[in-house]
Amino acid sequence: MQALKNEGLSPKMIDRFFRPLVGGIQLDADLTASRRMFDVVLHCLAVGSSAVPAAGMAAIPRQLAAGIPDDALRLNTAVAQARSGQVTTVDGQVILADNVVIATEGPAAARLLGLAPVASRAVSCVWFAASEPPFTQPLIGLDSCQSGPALNVAVMTNAAPEYSSDGRALIAAACPNLGARAYEGAYGSDLVQAVRVQMQEWFGTQARGWTHLKTNVIAHAQPESGPPFAPKRRVKLSDGLFVCGDHRDTPSIQGALFSGRRVAEMIQEQAVPN
Repeated sequence: MQALKNEGLSPKMIDRFFRPLVGGIQLDADLTASRRMFDVVLHCLAVGSSAVPAAGMAAIPRQLAAGIPDDALRLNTAVAQARSGQVTTVDGQVILADNVVIATEGPAAARLLGLAPVASRAVSCVWFAASEPPFTQPLIGLDSCQSGPALNVAVMTNAAPEYSSDGRALIAAACPNLGARAYEGAYGSDLVQAVRVQMQEWFGTQARGWTHLKTNVIAHAQPESGPPFAPKRRVKLSDGLFVCGDHRDTPSIQGALFSGRRVAEMIQEQAVPN
């Protein structure tokens, strides 16, 4: 926030544009995150292209797993502890490995490895289906009037028509730092109804007929990135023990993937004989 003021931007510009856009990306409506991370976000928006996988976000882990033999994947197995060269499951089984990589959200990594906990930012995403989209362009609707609780809204099918199985528009309303029934205000405690009323203010009576599909409540959506912010945190904890995730890099999918690449390159380098 202070950095924007120092650049001479007006309160109107900050509140109507930067707060709902960047605040929505960083789940930080008060714009208290580090200037360093803010600059990363703006740079990516300025020089990059925004997109979503046509097959959904699950396409990313599926692609990562595609080259791994089926018998090398073990799912639905809770882990109690991880250390160099071994993992202990909650039922007491010890699994040995040359290298152990913990690729989880920050709080889980801290619990498994005994690291200092990383604070998290939460978000609730309220999903609707509509017979007609409220707008047809692949854009993000911003809460420039701070009418809340949704900070921004996207019609996902405008960008990826594959996201609809029946031709209806798929609408996502993002509410940073809110649980499914945590919104207390003029509309009561029901988040879905509060968002619906807000959308009627934006788009008129058509929002009244939207069908609520589900509400995702994500407690650890992003790690905190307040100042002093230092990306590129160490990923090698000891010989044979590594950790990666957005809590070791920038709080983003890109940061999680990049930290994973850093780990993979380290393991690959140590496997190559001198």
